[in-house]
Amino acid sequence: LVFAITYGATAATNKKAAVIMLPVLDVLQSVPILGFFPAALVFFVATFQGSPVGIELAVVFLIFTSMAWNMAFGVYEALTTIPVDLEAAAASFGLRGMLRFRHLAFPAAIPKLVYNSILSWSNGWFFLVASETFTAFGGTYTRPGLGSFIANAGLVGDNAGIAIGIGVLAAVVVALDTFLWRPLGVWSERFRMETTGREVPRVPSPYERFRWLPRFPRLRRTFLTSVQPVVTKYRRASVRLDRTYSAHPRVLRDIRILDLALFGAVFALVVVAGLIGLARLFLGPLPAGASELPLAAASSFVRLSIAYGISLAWTIPLAAWIGRSPRGSRYVTPVLEVAASLPATALLPIIVGFALLVTATLGPAAELSAILIALFSMQWYLLFNLIAGVRAIPGDLHEAARSFGLRGRTYWRRVLFPAMVPSLLTGSITAWGAGWNALIVSEYIPFLRPPPHVSGLGYLLDISTFSVPPNNEMILLTILMMIVIVLAMNKLLWRPLYKRAAVKYRVEI
Repeated sequence: LVFAITYGATAATNKKAAVIMLPVLDVLQSVPILGFFPAALVFFVATFQGSPVGIELAVVFLIFTSMAWNMAFGVYEALTTIPVDLEAAAASFGLRGMLRFRHLAFPAAIPKLVYNSILSWSNGWFFLVASETFTAFGGTYTRPGLGSFIANAGLVGDNAGIAIGIGVLAAVVVALDTFLWRPLGVWSERFRMETTGREVPRVPSPYERFRWLPRFPRLRRTFLTSVQPVVTKYRRASVRLDRTYSAHPRVLRDIRILDLALFGAVFALVVVAGLIGLARLFLGPLPAGASELPLAAASSFVRLSIAYGISLAWTIPLAAWIGRSPRGSRYVTPVLEVAASLPATALLPIIVGFALLVTATLGPAAELSAILIALFSMQWYLLFNLIAGVRAIPGDLHEAARSFGLRGRTYWRRVLFPAMVPSLLTGSITAWGAGWNALIVSEYIPFLRPPPHVSGLGYLLDISTFSVPPNNEMILLTILMMIVIVLAMNKLLWRPLYKRAAVKYRVEI
């Protein structure tokens, strides 16, 4: 959360930094979690000499890499689509620095942060299996948890264990949805940008049934009393800092320059280290499987394109209905949130069984399974981003459309779809990133003997990582191929569309 807010806000407010930060973020999001295994092992496991603390930190880092990038994209989109008149009002009131962030930027980002946090947790559950049990550099590292439990049950073919693991995971997901995400979703509606004074009829909250639970008022008062001095000091320091920045604008400019310089230094260091590694790789003979990379990349791209097309076909109409229907939002959204949080890795036996039932042969079943797993990993990013985009449409825009008699296809073409475009782009970028990540589990299924697989970048990355010893040259080449495709899509597709959407499809109030 801290990383997402910091990174997304910096990219949204500093256009020069965004030229570098956005492609880097897109690459980081699209690099599969296996690509971070060597860094996690070398830094955490080797630093702590293989102790449980180092392995635990490595697992936390790997799960972080599956959660952070999507939230940062959400913050960036929310801050770049703030209406111009609100920006002008904030400037006229002298809101700068932390004061502007607290009263304008952060409230504008809250709805996106809430929905993207749900997606990030879903992605974290998705890669829990890969994070808690992994094999690399000739060793197997395991930490106790639901992910390792489900992985071990799948490897030995324990169907009862898989069912128990999925049941416990579903119970945890339902509890999180009931007590965390749904209340946060209701709270985030306060920050919806509206100009009309129309009253929204009160819908009874489903949480009123929990009023009988003890609220511990004395404990709450004691806690609030103890933290109040800290909060007061923070607010006073923040106000003094804002006044200092307002009186000395050059200080803020110098801090931004220093910030950018530090980021550039770290980025240059990473680039130099990467170039040295590439030079060593290409100066020697290429690994034996290098000739398979172009065909593997094309195969993976086609699978992801099919999954993306299917996702678009059903998420756009459903998001439009849920975003405009209080009943749909109340009853359907919680079910979708629970479904999104169930990782496809835990449902892998069911998906493979369904594919075998449909195709009756192992080869086509592996191909269908790969597309279905990619679909499971991509569709939720599109759906929840689109729902958030529809809900962010100001109520007066809906009223104006009704007063002009806009209905059906005309309403979709003139109002609804243009307002959904920024969220559609954010959802598409994050969905493709999740799809590239899902290749490592969709193209190689380890719990069947012999393991079925399909040709693709995910399969090449799997066999290169889990071979003894690992084929580091092939790992690097596979990730490099993936990065080239991601950067090409970012440069030729996403960046031009983002620039067009920020100008043409920004909703003004």
